[in-house]
Amino acid sequence: MAKRKMVLTLTFILVSVVLLTAYWAYNHNIVSGNFDQLTISGMNGETIKVIEDKDEIAKILSDINGSPRTFKYDNGLTYDYLPHGIMTFENSTEKVQIGLLFKNGKTITKYWEIDTEFLFGNTSE
Repeated sequence: MAKRKMVLTLTFILVSVVLLTAYWAYNHNIVSGNFDQLTISGMNGETIKVIEDKDEIAKILSDINGSPRTFKYDNGLTYDYLPHGIMTFENSTEKVQIGLLFKNGKTITKYWEIDTEFLFGNTSE
């Protein structure tokens, strides 16, 4: 009876840890900070748009952090190419870059595809 109780307790703890980790992974902030400038550029280095309005940058950060995200379990098979563009968030001490697909406006990180629907640049490519 004690062995059965121990197995049930360990199973409950393991399931709880897995569920809490999954909840955290889907809800944590992808990018956080107070940024002064956002530069959207293509993969060839051309600057498409520069945003310096802090309210607009904060809204874009909120969209990135609050949008639905998909874990790319087939990493390397879905995107065997570089993203179409880079979003570079900058302030005096920090620089953060995130990939952006111009075709569908999704944001790409190392493990996540985020449904942000940002339509910067040429969407017909």
